[in-house]
Amino acid sequence: MTAPAKARPLPHPGRGIAVISERESLGDGFYKLHLLRALRRAYPGEKITWIVSESDSPYRTIMAGIAAPLIDELIVNAQLRGRYFASRRRLAALPPFGLVIDNRSNNAVIAATRLLLRADVYQAATPGFLFCSYRPRGGRPRHKLGRLLALLEAASGCPAEGAGDIELPDSVRHQAAELLPEGPRYIGMAPGATADWRRWPLENYIALSRWIAAQGWQPVFLLGPIERQALPVLRRALPDALFPGCSESEPQASVELSLALSRRFSAAVGHDTGSSHLMAEAGTPLVTLFGRSNSDVWAPAARRQILVQARDHGGRDIALIPLQAVTEALQKLLN
Repeated sequence: MTAPAKARPLPHPGRGIAVISERESLGDGFYKLHLLRALRRAYPGEKITWIVSESDSPYRTIMAGIAAPLIDELIVNAQLRGRYFASRRRLAALPPFGLVIDNRSNNAVIAATRLLLRADVYQAATPGFLFCSYRPRGGRPRHKLGRLLALLEAASGCPAEGAGDIELPDSVRHQAAELLPEGPRYIGMAPGATADWRRWPLENYIALSRWIAAQGWQPVFLLGPIERQALPVLRRALPDALFPGCSESEPQASVELSLALSRRFSAAVGHDTGSSHLMAEAGTPLVTLFGRSNSDVWAPAARRQILVQARDHGGRDIALIPLQAVTEALQKLLN
């Protein structure tokens, strides 16, 4: 077996690594775990600081336990895009870093940060990689995760290895096993999204659930806080479907429980949303539905996946995706 390639040493070992991000959603939190794992493997002795410019981060809230082994320090609401002189003071107050990976892509914002933030090696995801200490070869990847890994590969001089599994507490795995015991072939569905235009119509999910049941499989719904309001409708329409951790009397299922449940799915269907990125990180084979958003940029980092896109069915409205296209994709994944 070939030994992993050794990363190029940083000019000043011990200064640590900073990742700058902004406007992070749950989906961002999951796909960026690949960058964090790759950073740990390339530079195991360096402190990793995660800096969120303008918003909160799932790494501080619902993903705090998952991110804890990978992040040494988390700075939220850093306001690096604020008024010029205030931003200058905030950037100047940060310590020098051995490596900075800047996830943002606005040239003006990056130019200011590049000038003011003290960094031995600075890598940014702007078009053309204009502000990089080491420019990635082969052009700028379309996918957001591909860009970040390309930045690290150029800086380290070796492949970025970001794959891995999230370690879950025994109590969570046992709870998932009680909710979805061995035996049935479970097919997951995550019908929620933060915007209407991202959602395949709920009636389509109801029809899909009935089709799944007709195959002798068990339909299972993962419902987040937004779509919990549809729970009574779904229960009436689908008395044989399962809604683990989502009864009216229970609090919302934790991210860890949703991951553990997803590991028990034979396959699942979702949209361009955080739940699909979660299921991808759980290793679930996915059918991911795309309407207006670009799958080349936002597709979940799934190990096995079929993308079903509205543009192949006459437009950009996700409602154009027919039920048959989804059932055929599921059958391909499961055969």
